Amino acid sequence: MPGLVVFNRRWSIGSDDLPVPAMILVFLNSVWVIALVSMVIEVHMTDGWRGDCSGGFLWYPIMTIGLLALLTVNDVFIAVQSAKGGVFDKKARHNIPVLLYIRTALLVVETIWACSGCVLLNWKLRTSQCDSSDLVYTLLCVVVGSNMVVIFFTLLTLYMSFDSAGRTFTKFQNLQQNSADNSTSSEPTLRKLRDLHEEKWTSRVTAGFCCAALRKPSDKAVFNKIAILLADYFDNLDVVLSDFIAGMFLLRKQQKSAHADTVQQPTNDIYQYLSGMAISPRTKFLTLKDENMQSEFTCMLHFAEYALAAYGYQGQYFFYPAKACCRINICGRCRGCPSRQDERILVGDNCCQCQYAAITTCSPLSSEDDFIYGNYENKPNFPSYFVCLDHTYKKVVLCIRGTLSIRDALIDLQGDSTKLDDIHPSWKGHRGMVAAADNIFAELTEHQILESAFDRCPTSGYSLLVTGHSLGAGVAPIISFRLREKYPHLYCYAFSPPGGLLSLDAMNESREFTTSIVVGKDIIPRLGLPQLEYFRSDILSLLENSSTPKWRIFTSTLPLLGRCLEYQNTADLPISRSQNYSPFFTRTLSSTHEPMFMPGRVLHIVKNYPREKPKGSPLYQAVWADNSSFDTIIVSPSMLEDHLPNNVLEAMQKVVENHGPKKPEKMLSEEERRATLRCGDGEVISTGTDLSWEYTCQMEATVAFGNSIEEDFKSNSLQMLLNEEAKPPTQSLSAPLASEEDLLSVQHSTYSISSQKG
Repeated sequence: MPGLVVFNRRWSIGSDDLPVPAMILVFLNSVWVIALVSMVIEVHMTDGWRGDCSGGFLWYPIMTIGLLALLTVNDVFIAVQSAKGGVFDKKARHNIPVLLYIRTALLVVETIWACSGCVLLNWKLRTSQCDSSDLVYTLLCVVVGSNMVVIFFTLLTLYMSFDSAGRTFTKFQNLQQNSADNSTSSEPTLRKLRDLHEEKWTSRVTAGFCCAALRKPSDKAVFNKIAILLADYFDNLDVVLSDFIAGMFLLRKQQKSAHADTVQQPTNDIYQYLSGMAISPRTKFLTLKDENMQSEFTCMLHFAEYALAAYGYQGQYFFYPAKACCRINICGRCRGCPSRQDERILVGDNCCQCQYAAITTCSPLSSEDDFIYGNYENKPNFPSYFVCLDHTYKKVVLCIRGTLSIRDALIDLQGDSTKLDDIHPSWKGHRGMVAAADNIFAELTEHQILESAFDRCPTSGYSLLVTGHSLGAGVAPIISFRLREKYPHLYCYAFSPPGGLLSLDAMNESREFTTSIVVGKDIIPRLGLPQLEYFRSDILSLLENSSTPKWRIFTSTLPLLGRCLEYQNTADLPISRSQNYSPFFTRTLSSTHEPMFMPGRVLHIVKNYPREKPKGSPLYQAVWADNSSFDTIIVSPSMLEDHLPNNVLEAMQKVVENHGPKKPEKMLSEEERRATLRCGDGEVISTGTDLSWEYTCQMEATVAFGNSIEEDFKSNSLQMLLNEEAKPPTQSLSAPLASEEDLLSVQHSTYSISSQKG
């Protein structure tokens, strides 16, 4: 729900976030009450209260039990009230502020009581009335210590939920409610609130990237730009972090329901969704049976190994923690700093030459002599890269590393667009990646690195190939624009590039020399400022229309409780982008940013789970996709996993190893087959019913239809069904899932009317 307002201040926590913390406190307090009662009875039975140490101590545990009982009752009321209503249903939880005021008063009493216990114990020890081995003394130490632990975590929670702009936010809301014309009276408060939000995010960004050692004025400007983007996206909404997470769960369920409903609709030709992509008769699968396409895909797979090797030894230990030592051969390389390899070959390597070893041993390099140059200093707006020779395909390879460090993340976060004036006046690109491409291009030009690489080619006919993964896949097409003037035969392979990279005109131009490879439901190719804004609006719309409590949304994802705690069907929840959820901004509804796209042609590797083994290993198939089809963020557990370069390489290898299941074809029942036959005038008769899957061949269909077909339909319709050489109907009922024998025919849109759904 919107941020909780208590003590005339907004907090970064909602009133429906309290059931779990309150129940944890109820459990702990109940356990301590039972333990204290048991220990008091035990000490009383052993006459432990008659010694000098116990003098004056009997009242303390008894009063503590009473205080814990009051806290437990209050926490139970908080948990019950907080669990009521939907996320945005504040009226159902209107008693929460009153209960929190009572809880605060009890917290103050509890703190004073714990401090008095510490003083009392210290006084008993100093006056030698107690020994640390006494049972009564141990009991009271446990009581005081447990109270201190609870108080500490309570204060830590308050600190984490504190919002520095909370009081100004509340003041602005009051002005909006009390002022008939708040456009003028609330403007100064609105301006102050925006400034506070930007200052808060600037301090957060600065603290989060403190290890990046960026202290120049230009670096501070980068922090300010990132802070403005984050403040614009998050702080113009009166929601908390847990609301966003709950909305992602709802959106995931809604997306799955929407896809299932779309498949069931008889008015479209969508057969199924694979990795968020609609599969229809018009879908173009990669035809590996075609020698040219198979050769091109093998070439992509070859250079994907360079993109993975560019992550160096850190990436190898992260992606292959159990095999990294075997994959990287560093034996005999560590000779100490004075004798390490020439700095002119790989700048920024350590004394053990680990980066050099990782690149040369994990990439398809023929020998170490083919490594030309690399820069791994990882300076601001300067991603790591290397240049080498590939004799297998006669290429000079420029490979740019993806995000691996804090400074790389700063490049990613500069997500607004900037013009590519020196390339084309109307083109735009990702600001951070444009700056990174400019810096790499400047170093390549200054030291003539590519020229020296071509001079070392053993024969003629070598051309330039630019590649990279993630951040590197975003920088690669932009720097390729600059290099094409000198190297017109250049080509670029971008593995899992960011979605908000190029404007429409620049993207269309990049299709001439760039191919992007995307795996599954990878979130990065779907990330852009417009996509993020619509993603936010969809989440807020679902939360607004959902009556399911937040705790039930979270607990329904648990393996054991998921089926027991089913909640409202999200397919019935409308998603509306016409409502403003921001109390002071109007930019929530639609994107104010120009749409940006991933570069080049897009090859989408989708996952197909066989029906007989829905929880087994998927089959991977490659599909040519449109750049605009990645305009929606697909919420999935694999949305981050599919982005890892080792998973991208593995998925591409599996496409080559397994060509996918046999082409599934839809089968119709007898009545549905009659309804889909064409009459003599060309009109298609449809019953509007869902498709069923019974007949697998024309012989079986003929037997099922029998002679009654001639009575119901014209003879030319019968000939269309029974004649194997008849032309296929324009209304196709088959879904061209890739198979080795049918892939070529799929690209030419050759479909069959009898089929089997896989």
